Amino acid sequence: MRQGLPALLLALSPCFMVTSTLAEEAPSSVSAIDDALFSKNTELQDAKKTTQSQQAAYDKQQAELKDLEQQAKTLDKALNAAKAKLHEAYGKMIDDPKTDITSAKATYQSAWSDVKKNQKARLEAQQNLQELEAKLAQEKSSQRTLEQKIAALGEDKLRARADRLKQELNHPGEETVSFTNKCDVKMTLAQCASQTTELALQKAVNQYQDSLVSNASESSLIKQHLDKVSLNIHLLKHSTKQAGFKGSNKYYTVVNAQLESRPKESTACELLGIKNDYCFDKAADGENGKPQKEVAWVSLNVRSNQYNDNVQVDGVNYGSTPVEIMLPVGNHLITVQKEGYHPFSQEMKVGADQTLRAVLREQANILKPGHKFADSLKGNIKTPEMITLIRGEYLIGEDASRKVSLDHAFALSATPITVGQFETFVNQTSYQTDAELKHLCISVNNSEVTPVSDSYWRNPGFKQTSQNPVVCVSQNDARAYAKWLSKQTGFDYRLPTEVEWEIAARSGSQSDYWWGDDFGADKANTGWGGSQWSNKSTSPVGSFTPNHLGFYDVVGNVWEWTSDPRGMAKGGAWSFSPTMAKASSELFIDPGTAANYLGFRVVRELH
Repeated sequence: MRQGLPALLLALSPCFMVTSTLAEEAPSSVSAIDDALFSKNTELQDAKKTTQSQQAAYDKQQAELKDLEQQAKTLDKALNAAKAKLHEAYGKMIDDPKTDITSAKATYQSAWSDVKKNQKARLEAQQNLQELEAKLAQEKSSQRTLEQKIAALGEDKLRARADRLKQELNHPGEETVSFTNKCDVKMTLAQCASQTTELALQKAVNQYQDSLVSNASESSLIKQHLDKVSLNIHLLKHSTKQAGFKGSNKYYTVVNAQLESRPKESTACELLGIKNDYCFDKAADGENGKPQKEVAWVSLNVRSNQYNDNVQVDGVNYGSTPVEIMLPVGNHLITVQKEGYHPFSQEMKVGADQTLRAVLREQANILKPGHKFADSLKGNIKTPEMITLIRGEYLIGEDASRKVSLDHAFALSATPITVGQFETFVNQTSYQTDAELKHLCISVNNSEVTPVSDSYWRNPGFKQTSQNPVVCVSQNDARAYAKWLSKQTGFDYRLPTEVEWEIAARSGSQSDYWWGDDFGADKANTGWGGSQWSNKSTSPVGSFTPNHLGFYDVVGNVWEWTSDPRGMAKGGAWSFSPTMAKASSELFIDPGTAANYLGFRVVRELH
């Protein structure tokens, strides 16, 4: 018997039908849903006809099987009777061998043949019935799926109608109305004009509401429910086009008004006479299928006195400050953290757009070499990024043969001060550099020092971007910048000592350069150093790999002022040979001199 396949088809057919239906993309507009409903209803009518036809075939086959089963009972009786007669004939033949049993035998064989035919017919009928049953189940499943889809489309249509009406009610409007008011004789002119304008605006509001309702797709229906709801019409602004008296006490005015409707979320459903559920997003529905309570959301702007910090609100990360976060009205826990600083944590009730400024305080006794930070300036401007170094013993000098004990921790800027950073200082202070006052900045051409008149930090003789190190600044200029940083931040900034600079540049190495004794090619911007800027100009800070602590351009790019009163600079430059860029190399130049190969970086003292 073939019972397995029909049974399997019967079990799987609903799955096939539901899967294919769910894969269809649901229409969103009312007209599209109406088209889909028409199509699905047509399909449903066809499906019902097919199901009815299949049901009729099934019923016919079932009746046929019942007839065969009834026939089987009759044939079984006939076979038993024929068998009994044949048995009786065999008994007689034993007593009388001449007894003829042919007739009894033929009757039995005919009865047995009829039983076998009936068994075969019943087996085929049972198999056909199973197959028809599977097909009928499949057709019923298709019909149920279509009915479910039509029901879902009906739900979608209600939601789409609500969405459509929301959009129709959300159209801003402009109304121009005229109004003539018979003012009380006791009114002043101003009172009369004010009252007339007020009445004109009322007329504009009514006219705008009538326009919204009349132009709605289901205008007739929503008019039936309009008295139960408010469209919450707002007058955005208005202007008087004409005004004046007509007659003795009649005041005439023409007003242009701009209006906007702001109905509550459920208004569209109330106007359409459908459940409020359809006016809320499905995703926003509660577990019981009811719309959740409307909640106002406001903006919280979080700032701090540090950068590269981390902001958390109610345990959710929002990145570093400054950051603007949209939150629902209510109590929230705001935490701002940064490694090396005490965390800022505050529970606050957020009820309107507001700004929170977190002040992070440094933790004591946790300094580690390579820690990065930056202070903040007014206007949310960051100071240069600083990298910390701690007290201890270090090897410096030629061949790293000199041991020094550093008795204090400090932080040095990660890069030379850039054109952009120096420009901020100049813009806020109107400072003039020595080169500007003297109309002179020196350069090196063919290994000879050459004064270049009228060159200064904005025009050093080659193209600079805001990310290039500032040049044509004297030691005096560098000190002025550090003094300004100190005043702006409240922390002590200054130029590095020779020892501080070299400790940072070496970052623990004992070789000529932080990466080894061999200079190599294109590892730094020096003269004859193999880079695209060699012997041409400075390079943007950070164009080459930093040393082990994260300091950029400690080899080449620009000589950097130290605090040495004699005017010592360290580090080499784009127009000097790689030999001059060794960690131990020094350049002495008058503190008041400016050069297009000379810049600086700053120290921030740590207490």
